[in-house]
Amino acid sequence: MTDAVRIRDEGGLRRLTLSRPEKMNALNTAMMRALSAAITAAPGDGVALAVIDGVGERGFCAGGDLAEMRQGGDAFAEQEEALRALIVALHGSAVPVVCAVHGRTLGAGCIVASLSDVVLAADDLSFGFPEMRFGLYPAFVHGAIVERVSNAMAFQLCIGGRILSAAEAHALGFVTEVLPADGFAGRAAERIAHYRERIDALVMGRRIRRMALPDSMADRMARLGPLLLENHEAPSARRLLAEMPFARP
Repeated sequence: MTDAVRIRDEGGLRRLTLSRPEKMNALNTAMMRALSAAITAAPGDGVALAVIDGVGERGFCAGGDLAEMRQGGDAFAEQEEALRALIVALHGSAVPVVCAVHGRTLGAGCIVASLSDVVLAADDLSFGFPEMRFGLYPAFVHGAIVERVSNAMAFQLCIGGRILSAAEAHALGFVTEVLPADGFAGRAAERIAHYRERIDALVMGRRIRRMALPDSMADRMARLGPLLLENHEAPSARRLLAEMPFARP
């Protein structure tokens, strides 16, 4: 483990906080391994929802740790292996993942967000893939962001080294909600509580999003029907429906 990733469990919620503000939370090998382990272990530890955020005013994550990469081939290979493992852990997570991003969110930080189920963004977000500026094509970034955009759009974004605003990232589907940067932590906590209270619906939604839907609408509805019934019977849905004030004629 590493002190640069703070892990706190709060009644079924696991909060993973990148805590390396002097490096704008650049992900080194130890941090990637800590994140992978915490996400993989979540269901066995009784965790139903994971949240990833970062400290520091400048941004959520500056990407991979360049200083570590420059230490030589072995260090670069270890970081690459750790990033690959983190990508697999996020994509295969057994629990939903919410990512709260603000300020500069680049490279590997964009991978973490793109592989999360819900992305809450401050309106000061700068989200992008600058690797081409250094003569590098971000292969792992491309492989991750096709979860959010088309293959052609992934290539366009990576080859152009584009940095997106919060509004642009939202329009392209990288961001679920844009919140004011002023008081972002508190506003994000409110939205996380919202999703946590509706955890069964969130789990169902991610299952449907990941489903390889058939072309036939009839077949699609036939496959989705049982999931709809399952969601209606889930504890959180039953509770919220019972509490909802319906208008009477």
